[in-house]
Amino acid sequence: MKQSVRIKIENLFIYLMFLFSLVLFILSFFHQSSAEIAIRVSTEMGWMVQRTVSLLLLCLSTQLKKRKRRAYDITLILLLISTVHGFKQISFSVLIPLTNLALLLAFLWFRRDFCCPGAPTDRKRGFLVLLLSLVGVLVNASISYHYLSPLLGKGRHTFLDSLKDSLWILLGNAGTVTLPHAAHLLELSMFWFSWLCILAAVIYAFRPWLAPASRHASDLQHARTLLNLYSQNSCSYLALEDDKQLYFGHAVDGVIPYGVVGDTIIINGDPVCADADFPALLREFKDFCERSAHKMFFLSVTPHYLEEYKKQGFGCVKCGEEARFALADYEISGKKGAKMRMNINHATKAGVTVEEYKPLEQRDPDIEAAFDRVSAEWLGQKKSSLLSFTMGTTGIEHPMDKRYFYARDKDGCIVAFIAFVPFLGKDGYMADVTRHGNSAPSGVMETIIYEAFQVFRAEGVHYGSLGVAPLAGLSDEDASLTERLLRFVYDHLNECYGFKDLYRAKEKYSPTEWVPAYYVYLPKHPSPDMFYAVVKIQNKDVIRESMKSFLKETAHHDKRHK
Repeated sequence: MKQSVRIKIENLFIYLMFLFSLVLFILSFFHQSSAEIAIRVSTEMGWMVQRTVSLLLLCLSTQLKKRKRRAYDITLILLLISTVHGFKQISFSVLIPLTNLALLLAFLWFRRDFCCPGAPTDRKRGFLVLLLSLVGVLVNASISYHYLSPLLGKGRHTFLDSLKDSLWILLGNAGTVTLPHAAHLLELSMFWFSWLCILAAVIYAFRPWLAPASRHASDLQHARTLLNLYSQNSCSYLALEDDKQLYFGHAVDGVIPYGVVGDTIIINGDPVCADADFPALLREFKDFCERSAHKMFFLSVTPHYLEEYKKQGFGCVKCGEEARFALADYEISGKKGAKMRMNINHATKAGVTVEEYKPLEQRDPDIEAAFDRVSAEWLGQKKSSLLSFTMGTTGIEHPMDKRYFYARDKDGCIVAFIAFVPFLGKDGYMADVTRHGNSAPSGVMETIIYEAFQVFRAEGVHYGSLGVAPLAGLSDEDASLTERLLRFVYDHLNECYGFKDLYRAKEKYSPTEWVPAYYVYLPKHPSPDMFYAVVKIQNKDVIRESMKSFLKETAHHDKRHK
């Protein structure tokens, strides 16, 4: 049977299970005609178990569509329990246990397609939580034994008998002997405790997992070769950073750098490969993500492959603009470059000089120590923690193709530096890591950028870049809901990140063009957890820092208006 046909048949059974569970859940409230009896039996544990199982199957059906293995395993267990329970009680009709049995057999037949694994840590936590449900069973057994042993006589009712009764109660069957009212309330509490533990354990099954790929030296070298051959995206070189996993194509030669947050795979930039191989590489990676039940979110995608993304069913939205420089045309003369000239002149009068550090030719411990000092001073000035994933590191121990330019003040002290990464096969360089110390004169960063661009132009390099200004240049006309949301973030949440300040900081360098950047995602309509994953992968402390910033701004606003 073809895989596409199997998937359609499997989805049909999943939809049937969803509808069946929904109907079963609704019917559980209407099995008696009298409203008074219906209210009474709605609190009985047998019917509550039926509703709980129905709700679980409803949730599991959404996860089965993603082929999650743990959701599949739990579904089989619940269908088996529901089938046995149904044949025993035949609550509504023999059709119910027969339907459960049919679904059980169908899923057993297609078992090999439900292959998305769960995380080992999640399995361990889920198992520990599940064990807690047994604590409730044991407490129930102890209560039963405590009350029934004296009533029935010593030896006629053992602890094992009480344990069996407790297990039956967990499955919705009444105990063999009625307990006193107080004991019954405690028994009911333990019943719910056990089922809540079971529900909590099931939640862990909903979380997909990808085994982290090993990063061998040969893989990094292969990725580096591909980057120097094919990278047209200025942020692609960050694939070599330690916070990325690398996916190498099987049918074609290419690499895709990614990270994982929850069930979302975040890709930094475009896949790196020959233009002719891009459709095949994207399709292969798309299949890889779908098999493991992960959503996809590409960051800072250029227009270069945008039509192919759309052709393969991805959604997209503009997410900012990249400040790019055609070095042959770049100049700071005239009115447009007045601010740039003023800043450079100020730094020059302060005695600032710029040099390039080439660690592959000769290491200098003093320069590297100065870089560390400048970085520490720069971090001390920041109001938030250092971003990752979309930002590189200094990487001085393994510079590979990075270029380093630094500035000294009039006393010869290093006060700032910038690390550049290549793109366009080293026909362009992007300013990635930018650091300045506490004593850096005004205009020092502009001076480093300008002098570095002059060196690159003299070498025949055609492009420079300052990277993407997030959320800049979003259109208000015919904007989608996602783009309107991003525009709102840009206009109203500037205090949390400084989007406008970052755009203005890049604009003052007078880029020769602003290249649009895009978010590309699958499914076509992104869910809130996908955007959370985008933020989370760049800053693990985003929630704490955002709340701190929000409260500080609110307090400042209230103080101003008093």
